[in-house]
Amino acid sequence: MKKIMFLMFSALCLVACEPYPDYYDHDYDYMRSDNDHRNDGNNSGNNDDSGDNGDNGDNTGSTNTFGITKLYSVVMRRELPYPFKAYVLQISNGQYFYMMRYRLNEDLHVGDVIKFSVYANCPNEIAVINGHDISGDENALPTGSVDAGEYLVASDPIEAEVKNMFLMKIRYSLSFLPLDTWFIETTDGNLIFIKKSKLNVNLSTGDRIVYNVYTLFPNEILALKKL
Repeated sequence: MKKIMFLMFSALCLVACEPYPDYYDHDYDYMRSDNDHRNDGNNSGNNDDSGDNGDNGDNTGSTNTFGITKLYSVVMRRELPYPFKAYVLQISNGQYFYMMRYRLNEDLHVGDVIKFSVYANCPNEIAVINGHDISGDENALPTGSVDAGEYLVASDPIEAEVKNMFLMKIRYSLSFLPLDTWFIETTDGNLIFIKKSKLNVNLSTGDRIVYNVYTLFPNEILALKKL
């Protein structure tokens, strides 16, 4: 019965949500509300040394040096309907950042010390790391076409327990401002995320959830319900 009810809930969400990834979503929240008391870990949402001196990859803040304390491999989307591999990482001062991997010809590991700077208009996205400029236009990436119609289907319901949550600003399109996005670490080791504007329940550590994702984007939540 629980599974049937969730499938009905997912179907309603599929109708309410975009039938195709929404690359032009303007639901960006500039300020967190005072009564938003959900746990976001140790994330401050900003890199204090990044500054506000531009809005693209060649105009970033000052360089920062920290060790990596947590590291996750995820899939994210941009303009192209293509699953771009990305890192989400926590550094030794407790802040969280993310970065696209396709321009970095090396793997990162927990314990690595990195020097990096972020985009001036996206304080959680790394643009330069260890001297490598990883910024760029994903539309120029020679990946070939992806049959989005075959993969843009909802997964079966997945049950999990919340281990940790943190908030970051994520760019779903190179053309618009980043959107506040909740990242949820589950006790089974997965890292999933959902736009803050689309998370309509209050979650905290220990909560049981059931969710589904697009097959093409296995880390991005399509529908979520608290059990």
